Amino acid sequence: RESESNLRKAFAECEKNSPSILFIDEVDAIAPNREKTHGEVERRIVSQMLTLMDGIKQRNNVVVIAATNRPNSIDPAL
Repeated sequence: RESESNLRKAFAECEKNSPSILFIDEVDAIAPNREKTHGEVERRIVSQMLTLMDGIKQRNNVVVIAATNRPNSIDPAL
């Protein structure tokens, strides 16, 4: 649950300091394809990330950029 909390804090910090950019390097490490992972923690993190991304339209002047060397490894919902 700490990882989900850290994600929420990162998004909140960006909102507080907007305009801002949230850069997530190696996003595949925190948002793997849920169909290919067995860990509950990973699934919760992906779910939290999707929830936060769904709310991005309401966040004025916040841009999220994610990078990966393994695009086929991230959850397709992202």
